[in-house]
Amino acid sequence: MDSAFAQQTRARYEQASQALVARAQAFWQAEMAGDGALAMRAAMFMAVLSVWFQKHDELPLLVVQGAVDQYVIYGLIQLAILPLVLMQRTSRWAILAFMLLLVPDITQTWYSYANHSWLAVWCIPAAALFSKWWESEYFQHYLRATLGIVMLGAAAQKLLAGTYLDGSYISFLSYYGSETENLFRFVCSAEAEQFSCGWHKFIGTFIVIWQIAVGILLLCGFRNLIFLVIEIGFLIGAGLYADEMNFQTLNIALLCIAFGVGMRKDLFYICIALLFIDLHGISEFVRDFLA
Repeated sequence: MDSAFAQQTRARYEQASQALVARAQAFWQAEMAGDGALAMRAAMFMAVLSVWFQKHDELPLLVVQGAVDQYVIYGLIQLAILPLVLMQRTSRWAILAFMLLLVPDITQTWYSYANHSWLAVWCIPAAALFSKWWESEYFQHYLRATLGIVMLGAAAQKLLAGTYLDGSYISFLSYYGSETENLFRFVCSAEAEQFSCGWHKFIGTFIVIWQIAVGILLLCGFRNLIFLVIEIGFLIGAGLYADEMNFQTLNIALLCIAFGVGMRKDLFYICIALLFIDLHGISEFVRDFLA
């Protein structure tokens, strides 16, 4: 009797386990249906993750030290919310919840917010206005318009300052910037420390012209994939030069959504690596290597 009961119990347990696994697989397949939709949500995940890295870079150390405050609690909740951005049933509300948890930080430190922090505030919450934001042409148009205006604004700032066109800013970074910003020192003679050389003027002018071109093309709705690949390459190069990969990762993710193509696996993994590298800093790695 006991043997028969045990066999029946085992059989029922196996059936229940198989049914549970089948339901979980069906749920996952339904959530992840469509490579294009998943690629779009992966890009949004990367954009939100870059914000988390920017705001909570000290969180792991605080957790190890046993610190418990609003900063730690909100950071851990946001980290738990992040995977839900990838799922179509929860993506919209996960984005909204994540950004709402940033409201206290925004209200308290808005005056010291960096440009890319405001870019995230302008772009990411708008996704919550659409039930399936990854399919919304309106959301993509909004991102292209916002990114285009930001690009033109950045170019206007450089034009007004004049330090890019005359090469003085590139020359200054080449001699007084970080290790990565010293990259263009070799293209000019030592006199460039006092007087900008032709190459530094060319580099500065090219940056301004490129930002104007990108801004205009985005506002015009231009979505050529070759253009996107070139811009992503330019952003990665700029991030390596300025030792600021977090901002570039956010830009790359938003552009992938704006172009309606999402983020491929290889680019996704590259961006993950860049975020972790940014925690230590490329210049720090160069110093460690030289030491």
